[in-house]
Amino acid sequence: MEKLSAQVQMLGGFCLTIGSISITDQQQAKKPWNILQYLIYYHNRRIPSHELVDIIWSGSSNVNPANALKTLVFRTRRLLEPFALPTQQLISQSQGSYYWNDEVSLSLDVCEFENLCKAGNASNLSPEEKLRLFTQALKLYKGDFLPKSAWEPWTIPISRHYRSLYTQTVLQVIQLLSAKEQWESMVKLCRRAVAVNSLNEDFQYYLIYALYRSGRQQQALTQYRTMADSFYNEFAITPSDRMGTLYKIIQDQKHGVNPDLSLIQKSMEEDHLLSGAYCCEFTVFRHIYQIEKRAIARTGDSVFLGLLTLAEEDGSLPKTAVLTRAMGHLSNAVSSSLRRGDVYTRYSVSQYIILLPSSSFENGEMVMQRIVRNYKKSYLRKNLAVSYSIQSVLPISCSG
Repeated sequence: MEKLSAQVQMLGGFCLTIGSISITDQQQAKKPWNILQYLIYYHNRRIPSHELVDIIWSGSSNVNPANALKTLVFRTRRLLEPFALPTQQLISQSQGSYYWNDEVSLSLDVCEFENLCKAGNASNLSPEEKLRLFTQALKLYKGDFLPKSAWEPWTIPISRHYRSLYTQTVLQVIQLLSAKEQWESMVKLCRRAVAVNSLNEDFQYYLIYALYRSGRQQQALTQYRTMADSFYNEFAITPSDRMGTLYKIIQDQKHGVNPDLSLIQKSMEEDHLLSGAYCCEFTVFRHIYQIEKRAIARTGDSVFLGLLTLAEEDGSLPKTAVLTRAMGHLSNAVSSSLRRGDVYTRYSVSQYIILLPSSSFENGEMVMQRIVRNYKKSYLRKNLAVSYSIQSVLPISCSG
């Protein structure tokens, strides 16, 4: 067979290209693709039959390994028929082992990605050369390793390795771009990184930071809110203190000098006039809470802090999808049960806190009970419970 070369994409999907012909793992039959991908990834060695049996039928006692593997290899070779090459030579067999024929040399994106990352880490390189090599590497990372085989036992540690290498490289490029104050390039890099792994808070943090440093404070604030909602609703986690501090810095420095009071007032209007209580970010709620503490020190009025907690009947946290839906219903119940001048915020993945201007503890408790009743009317899932507690807000203490 004439010496040929093949290009292989394994990051973000699988694609094998020889000449002008490509095949991808779009079809439903997973096992033949699994065999092909395993042979290609480990193309530098011969794979014993028992090793292939283990990765396909690990723990199964209902399979005749020898016959099943022969059938599966036949089906795997059929995947290669579009190349119009002798498929038995592409996947060869010898002495009880299978292997990719080295007459068709393979160029794997994972190998090139790793080599570029290692090259960029050489100690004798200038920042510009490091940036060039790292940038080339990141262009190759189109997503996780073999995403359609993500739950195959053999792919899991490999996928973790490449994702870790990608994360390290992104963070190194961020530092290089930050040192040069190339904020626009940093925004583009972080947007791509967030698209790959939206759960990585470092990527989110530096995206928000780069937007802020490039003068796009409003976009930075919007990105923060999108991130916070995603963390709450999809992953049941809360942003870190570091992220909250960055949000406060951006919020504090958002406004420039404006002599027109009417424009300032207009900028503070709500985008949509909504009925019910006002739901705000925790940092805003904390400021309002501190104002209330100062006010009651002067007026002597009563203000209470209410906490609502949603949990399974045994006290455990509900599954993410259930929690997201239930917290939405609880937010609606809070908003509709309070006055428009009242404020509340999401404190954690399963909690809301509320400021309750009220004449007495008993009145505050009646409000909390009304919220729970309204929640139960709108969300009928019986195995979820909402508990509440109330404490009096103490006036700020003045010294001297």
